[in-house]
Amino acid sequence: MVRIKRKVIQIANSTQLISLPRKWSQKYNIQKGDELEVEEQGSKIFIGTEKTQESGSIEINVTGLDRTSILYYVLSLYKAGYDEITVKFDEPFTTHYRINEKKSVGSVIHEVVNRLSGFEIIQQKENFCVLKQISEPTAKEFDVALRRVFLLLIDASKDVLMAAENKDLVLADTMEEKHNTIMTFISYCLRILTKQGYSDYRKTIILYHILSNIDKIVDVLKYGARDIIKFKFNLNKESKSILEGINKSMNMYYEFFYKYNLKKIQGLYENRDKISKNIRKLTKKATPMEILYLTNMSSILELITDISEARVGLEYQK
Repeated sequence: MVRIKRKVIQIANSTQLISLPRKWSQKYNIQKGDELEVEEQGSKIFIGTEKTQESGSIEINVTGLDRTSILYYVLSLYKAGYDEITVKFDEPFTTHYRINEKKSVGSVIHEVVNRLSGFEIIQQKENFCVLKQISEPTAKEFDVALRRVFLLLIDASKDVLMAAENKDLVLADTMEEKHNTIMTFISYCLRILTKQGYSDYRKTIILYHILSNIDKIVDVLKYGARDIIKFKFNLNKESKSILEGINKSMNMYYEFFYKYNLKKIQGLYENRDKISKNIRKLTKKATPMEILYLTNMSSILELITDISEARVGLEYQK
């Protein structure tokens, strides 16, 4: 945040003016006749625009990168607010290390574009693709998209729990698509925050942090679903109870986020400590694979602790 001072200019008897910062006006392409939003908060006035920051275009070369690196490279530029991305490559194929297979770079680019809301491939040749924004994100859509992230996250967490308890490999396999859908909404929200910020700009950084950590939680759920499919292990009663506790924390955080109450954060911390103790108690009863699985899944609790603290900070950014 940059603070500057401006002198008031008096026009006639009833009109007073101040000039806008030149860099800000250029950044958001403010023109004569444009309407700006003016919000009064006590002794302060906030001025904003619905226009997004012009982030322009960028050209990258992904030669030599594996499939996952290409995917996250393009995704990071989308989140950074670029409106046009030219992806060049000297070799037609790349490696997908997890499944140990070759994939065409073109198919990887199509895969990532499917996760970029508002983007399409407008040109594709033998050794490059051009990705371009075809619809502009708007700050008004942020709160709706954020709520959707939470609802999809709660649904995914419940499905992973059920898949683990019932050894439902088909249900576990659906987590891949659920992950991609949630990732699409998270990336869209982060793009909005980058290009326009939140309606209350002071909350922008905290919301970015919360969404980035929810992204990590979704990854943990995805890896947990993959382990269910790969190892097909049986969970004992105590292990199932621990997974239910982790799922409970997801629901508790959702309620805490939208209905702020410090007693709810106390419940989150209590549940986290209870689960950690129960995992340690299981070391002599459960199989090593169960303990490893539960330990990996319990990392969600630490991420929830992080974003719980961020939610408290969000409450006092006023």
